[in-house]
Amino acid sequence: MYIIGFIRSLLRPRKFLCSLYFLLNLVVVFFVFATFASFGGNGEDNTVKAGFIGIAVNIIVTLIALSPIGEAYVRMKEKVERVDRTPDTAGVYMIFDEVYAEAKKQSKFVGNKIKLYYKDTDEVNAYALGHRTVIITRGLINNMDADMIRGVLAHEFGHIASGDSDLKLGISVSNGILWLATIAFNLIIVLIAGLVAILSEKAGNWLSVLGITIVTLIYTIWVKLGMLLVNATSRKDEYAADAFAVDCGYGNHLYAALDALDGVKTKSSFFSLLASTHPDTVDRLKAIQAKLAA
Repeated sequence: MYIIGFIRSLLRPRKFLCSLYFLLNLVVVFFVFATFASFGGNGEDNTVKAGFIGIAVNIIVTLIALSPIGEAYVRMKEKVERVDRTPDTAGVYMIFDEVYAEAKKQSKFVGNKIKLYYKDTDEVNAYALGHRTVIITRGLINNMDADMIRGVLAHEFGHIASGDSDLKLGISVSNGILWLATIAFNLIIVLIAGLVAILSEKAGNWLSVLGITIVTLIYTIWVKLGMLLVNATSRKDEYAADAFAVDCGYGNHLYAALDALDGVKTKSSFFSLLASTHPDTVDRLKAIQAKLAA
């Protein structure tokens, strides 16, 4: 199931930039593992095998991260709590169950095991994790009415239906592997520099500083590039999740929630937008209006 969902996400047209970066990351991981194997003086066949082992490790770790085990780990890191069904939470669950039912009508990829979780923070927010987790905050409950919460939840179910976190998670795993590789390369550079320092301390120091700087800089630039591509895809995902909420019948509710959440609605500069995972609210509101009028 997770493999199929991941492939769906990988092939989705609006995720082209993210998909391209993920695939390029796999290529980089291949060459990194192959390079380390070549240091050991292995033959060409074993070097290639090491490269494919790197890709396999990347994919296996990604699938584990996408599994319920991975979601549970992220929930633990996020310090969220399961919302139990009690008389006190009956109102929240009435909203959740209603929107959940509508979302399942819209997409067969909204599963039957999605649970509601709570985060004790003043931040007015809700977000989805993986395929089974929807999180709401105390700030959302305290600052939005029932209809607004319906619109926000429908938006989050849209993210789950599209598997919007899958590729981002795969990229995070790849970058984590490359970070470990960066540390390993830097250690090798330090060892080589130490040997050079036996002959010339100054040359050894220069080699160590220059080598570590170059390797770390390459990694940093590569990750920053990935962040820009992920952010560009995330902004498209937000529009798609908004459209999903409209299709579920909660477009006006989501519009009201976004309108209340961002009272300023100023347009972002080009560079600040590049660093953002969300489009400008004013553009989202226009897109929702257009979708409602269609």
